[in-house]
Amino acid sequence: MVGAQTLVLAAADSVPTAYVEHGKQTGLLVDVITEVFKRIGYPVDIAIMPWARCLAEAKAGRIDGIFSVYQTRERQEFLTYADEVLITQVQALFVRKDSAITFDGDLSKLSELRLGIINQTSYGPRLDAALERGVFKRVDVANSVSASLNKLLHDRIDLIPSYRHVALDSARTMGAAGSVKELTPAIEAIPSYLAFSNKKDYAKVIGAYNQALRAMKKDGTYDAIFNKYLVGEVRRTNPDVP
Repeated sequence: MVGAQTLVLAAADSVPTAYVEHGKQTGLLVDVITEVFKRIGYPVDIAIMPWARCLAEAKAGRIDGIFSVYQTRERQEFLTYADEVLITQVQALFVRKDSAITFDGDLSKLSELRLGIINQTSYGPRLDAALERGVFKRVDVANSVSASLNKLLHDRIDLIPSYRHVALDSARTMGAAGSVKELTPAIEAIPSYLAFSNKKDYAKVIGAYNQALRAMKKDGTYDAIFNKYLVGEVRRTNPDVP
């Protein structure tokens, strides 16, 4: 859109969804967002920062929006969500490769273990509710997935919840792909969105964004971007893709 003001959108530093490589913002969701806004004619700057700061900056109106973000009642007080799902995140638990820990779907059975979480992160309704109820007696808070993984690998915590592909790619980046394993079943699959600060009216932008993202899913562009980063993983991590 000629003359449109540049929108500043923030995302957590998280491989493979949004990260900096060779001084440039990249990642599967960075590519999706960039293509959407190219199609609708709005220039965007994407900032990569810790997730707690993403939320704080959006709440204060210092940035225009954040991605990808779960819907929670607290966040709906300061964010306006797009309708179209950006990505469906499969939330799972990860442990050291040699761990004897098992999971049958009952989070309460893990209550005595040391759980590592990321500051200000929502893990979906099931785990968020368990954390709020104090099910886990020992909870360690870090600022990034890589920091939690490092603690896991050094036996400072017993398990971490994470988006499936984020944990696995982060472990690969750290050279520790063979040192962690995913517990099954997964906790749950949760839709995640682009959301805008409530400090301004973004209704026109959101409407155009919804249409463009739906078109990308239909014309194959969305799948192509995911295949670029997650060969063989698109269907498993993105059940919304037809």
